[in-house]
Amino acid sequence: MPEDSKFDDESFDISEIEGSVATGPLFLHDGTKVQDASEISVKKYDFTNPIVLSDADLSKLKTKSEQFVYYLSGHLSMFLRTEFNLELEDLNADLYSNFTQSIKNPSCISLFKIQELNGVCLLDVNSHLSVTVVDRILGGRGSTNPEERGLTDIEKALVEDFNLIILEEWCKQWSSSMQLTPSIIGNESTGKFLQTSPADAMVLVLSMEASFGDVSGPMRIAVPYYTMEPVLSRLLSSVTTEEKKPVAKMPRWHEIYDDIPVQVSAEWDAFDLTIRDLSNLQVDDVIEMSADLISDTQLRVEGRTCFIGEIGLEGDQVAFQVNESISEAVKLIGKKNG
Repeated sequence: MPEDSKFDDESFDISEIEGSVATGPLFLHDGTKVQDASEISVKKYDFTNPIVLSDADLSKLKTKSEQFVYYLSGHLSMFLRTEFNLELEDLNADLYSNFTQSIKNPSCISLFKIQELNGVCLLDVNSHLSVTVVDRILGGRGSTNPEERGLTDIEKALVEDFNLIILEEWCKQWSSSMQLTPSIIGNESTGKFLQTSPADAMVLVLSMEASFGDVSGPMRIAVPYYTMEPVLSRLLSSVTTEEKKPVAKMPRWHEIYDDIPVQVSAEWDAFDLTIRDLSNLQVDDVIEMSADLISDTQLRVEGRTCFIGEIGLEGDQVAFQVNESISEAVKLIGKKNG
């Protein structure tokens, strides 16, 4: 069979695929090879270990994290006896290897475990921030030499209470789904040798920016997704269930209802009488009542008190002015008045 001379060979060598993501070939979803990749941002993604959180789920978790940051700021301010400001920077999912590579050297890393869950989590606090916290705990003003360094063993022991407050407050935000108890199991000053999770494991990273006095720096909490999966599944499923709850609809009014007669009466809760006084009542007896009853008249519809108002005269007619609508009115006639 003769070969088609017009056929363009679009095959590629396997070495092209084995090259790095940054320099290797890029293809669109329909198989078209991208010629100019200069304006395309490429991010490595491990399809064998995906994280099953949608953008909507992350948005819900960010809202919860904002509440955590707000309460944590107040708790740390009381602990350090000075204003401690915290702002939520981001909440995202990333590879464990990417997170450890992003840790600055030196840094103050606490390894912690949640007793009710599997896996080891990380708390990364800027070293300059940690040294300043130690200075404040020892009675200083919270202002230190701007050089960044690792903590001594004594400083690590002093700053552990500070770190434990962060972790306890973080665990408290999940109390509606599961009671969590954190415990610090170790410390590191660099991320180079951390092996608490597989390199390709997905982690949830909560990033915050902290400042107090003249010092500021980042704080991050990294939790493997396989650790948080039991908590997140409960939380997100409960949120989804609440969203799916049908909203109670107000009853619709139909014209056929317009001519239905209902019994309406205006009444007072005037006073109480004993049986003896009631049995002695006779014609022409006068019973004194409070003048306030006029403005506290109850309009009852089919035996249910629906409106409170004032009764009086309008020309030669007795009139009732509605001043307040109560819940029974809404249930009965399906709209609010007053």
